[in-house]
Amino acid sequence: MWSHLVLALVICLMEKESASGCLINGRWAFCVGESLYHIPLLPASITAVDLSVNYISELNETSLLGLEGLEELYIGSQKTNILKVRAGTFRRLSSLKILDLGDNKLLVLEPHAFMGLVRLQYLSLMHNGLNESILEDQYLQPLLSLESLNLYGNQIHKIQPGLFFQDMRKLKIVDLSLNRVGSICEQDLRGFQDKHFQLLKLSSLQLNDMSLPNFDWRSCGSPLRSLSFTELDFSSNGMTVENARLFFTAVAGTKIDNLIFSSNIMGRSFGHQNLNDPDNETFSGLNDSSVKSLDLSRNSIFSLEFSVFHAFGEAERITLANNKINQIERNAFLGLENLRHLNLSYNLMGEIYDYAFDNLPGLIQLDLSYNHIGAFAYRSFKGLVNLRILNLTGNMVNTLHILAPISSLQLISLADNKLTSLYGLSDFSKNSLLIDLEQNRLRRLSDLYSILNTIPYVQIILLGSNMLSSCEPEQPMPAENNLLYLDLQNNALQTVWEYGACIDVFHTFDKLLYLYLNHNLLRSLPSRVFEGLTSLREMNLSFNFLTYLPQNAFPKSLKSLDLSHNILSSPDPRSFQSIIFLDLGMNRFICDCNLMDFLLWVNHTNVTFLSPKEELICEYPKELLGYSIIDLTADSCEYDEEEWMSEIRFCLFVGFSTVLICFIMSAIIYTHYRGELFAVYKKVTARVLEGHQKTPAEDGSKYDAYLCFSNNDFKWVETALLKKLDSQFSDRNPFRCCFEARDFIPGEDYISSIRDAIWYSKKTVCVVSKEFLKDGWCIEAFKLAESRTLQELRDVLIMIIVGSIPPFKLMKHETIRTYIQKKVYLEWPEDMQDIEWFYDKLIARILKEEKVEKNNTVEFQNISFIVN
Repeated sequence: MWSHLVLALVICLMEKESASGCLINGRWAFCVGESLYHIPLLPASITAVDLSVNYISELNETSLLGLEGLEELYIGSQKTNILKVRAGTFRRLSSLKILDLGDNKLLVLEPHAFMGLVRLQYLSLMHNGLNESILEDQYLQPLLSLESLNLYGNQIHKIQPGLFFQDMRKLKIVDLSLNRVGSICEQDLRGFQDKHFQLLKLSSLQLNDMSLPNFDWRSCGSPLRSLSFTELDFSSNGMTVENARLFFTAVAGTKIDNLIFSSNIMGRSFGHQNLNDPDNETFSGLNDSSVKSLDLSRNSIFSLEFSVFHAFGEAERITLANNKINQIERNAFLGLENLRHLNLSYNLMGEIYDYAFDNLPGLIQLDLSYNHIGAFAYRSFKGLVNLRILNLTGNMVNTLHILAPISSLQLISLADNKLTSLYGLSDFSKNSLLIDLEQNRLRRLSDLYSILNTIPYVQIILLGSNMLSSCEPEQPMPAENNLLYLDLQNNALQTVWEYGACIDVFHTFDKLLYLYLNHNLLRSLPSRVFEGLTSLREMNLSFNFLTYLPQNAFPKSLKSLDLSHNILSSPDPRSFQSIIFLDLGMNRFICDCNLMDFLLWVNHTNVTFLSPKEELICEYPKELLGYSIIDLTADSCEYDEEEWMSEIRFCLFVGFSTVLICFIMSAIIYTHYRGELFAVYKKVTARVLEGHQKTPAEDGSKYDAYLCFSNNDFKWVETALLKKLDSQFSDRNPFRCCFEARDFIPGEDYISSIRDAIWYSKKTVCVVSKEFLKDGWCIEAFKLAESRTLQELRDVLIMIIVGSIPPFKLMKHETIRTYIQKKVYLEWPEDMQDIEWFYDKLIARILKEEKVEKNNTVEFQNISFIVN
């Protein structure tokens, strides 16, 4: 009994030691890159082993002893120069389904090497230096359950499978790509006769013999006779248009659902004339092949000729990406009534004509991305009545209004174009659900208003990378919309919101789920800007300059918030009450006592931080620079209350004293230097705010101002007013003035001269002095000016009081008394510091047009005329 226990212990120790270089995970053993020279002893329960990248040079009957339950074996990429597989190696592995022997430099198989693999489904022999004997001889004969065979990249020169392949009724996938085969003829593939392949890869075979001018296609026969395919890959075989025509003629009648004919040399390319583009004869041999999908990508087709695809009447998908297509002839797609998907991306098209896509009534998806399209003919895309997806990304589109309306269009991508206006978008795609306008030249956020007002069903809008920086909507945002996803990243919304424009842009988006505002130069969030986002789930505000978050800034429905790469020094945790996923990475935290509430929240919250908490780093003070905030404690923030109050009282005393001293000093400075300060103020405002000095507007008046004064005051008026105002005294003076001594015509009726002076001048300036009150003509002129005011309902009278005049003398004249009681008048300053202020007010009164409210009760006065 003890001997049996000891033997069992020794076996267990041996198994543990032998498998020490492998990672055992359940029924899997990973032995990749362990420098093994033989297969180690492994537990019998193992069903999958990966022994890739080792130094195993031989497999024999004893190599896999004890692994009879193995289902998957990977033993490729050995670092030895040769891997030999002896006869009977897999004899006991009747459960094996996957065997990978690929990427060994030289694989040597003995006859009956695969004996016993009755359930094997997948066999990879790629890059093993095998020749055509692997197909012709009996190596693969035992594999009756084989479904997929990979012989990619070997040294096979003839594809002549043995007749035993006809017994492999489950074989559906064969990869023979990247071998050096000269030709494929009817007699070669007799071993595959009557088979239907899900995938047969015959790409990169070169087929040099079939490209020779003297190749006998008649004796070659039909290479694919009695075969049928779900997918046939015949790409990268150097086929020209003529070779392709001959090949398709030879395989006429072969059923091929999906044909891949990419990366050949079909077409004349750009700037060449020595080769031909496919024409209506090139694919004629495939008339009866019932091709559903055709891939002609990565060829050199320059022009799509008339009816070039007529042989593909049942085709639902055609891919022409990465060609050199520049022209689409009329009726190029004739016969493609069943086509659903057309890919013309990465070509050289510069313009689209109205006939380009005729005969495609069933087309659902059209991909024109990454061409050079900048011009459309009127009503381009007409006839595409069922088109749902249109991709124009990466072109030079700058106008949309001439395109034909497509009522069925649901997804339109105009990203990476030259659009500056969305005029015509709603007519073109009024029922779209997704609109991609990223990376254009749009500058107005009001375009978002236009889209939602004119395209009511849209659910996804992408407006990123447009530098939206202004907003002047012509109509408000609609109260009802279906928007679910809005991308406004890489714009300049800060310049919009800092002037208070379009703060309500999101207020009606009650169905919105995703909002992206990253890279928008945001320094702050306007109050209530996110009001109305009652369904929002995810928001991205990363890569901005936010320094604080307003209270209740985010909707209660918000679950995921990205605030990384901002300048949030002390975030308020109350802003994150509803958040489940939060990213605060790369912010600049100020680690002082103001951060303690946030720190306590970080350490106790259940929120998932998308950037690890350890990466939340202190930026200030210097002694804490680089420290993680979760390493901080609150001990240093426990202040003595009395010391704290003492500091507060001292700060208040210093602050109040400073304010009081500044107020007293300001009063003293203003009292003594107000004249100089006013002069400086006028110069600054003139240069910075107002620009050049305003000049009187031309309105047909002969004079800007009529100066009415007593002749006894002429010397004073000339010095104080005329030399400062009248342009005839100085070119720098702004006004054309009228006064009696110069502008009245001698001999004319005096009262008529006064009346003409008043009516031919924009304003009448009465210089009221003691001499003025004694002069009857001056009083009469004052009354005439006041009557003009009542007649024209605009203030044309300016009164200046000069000298010390007792109030009772002014009140003695009824007209002057009424003016003083109801209107503002000027007084000549006694302090010369105020003289510039006086001139500024006078000039402003002369320039200003003031309306007078009409009084329903008109008081009539008798106007007496003084006649000499």
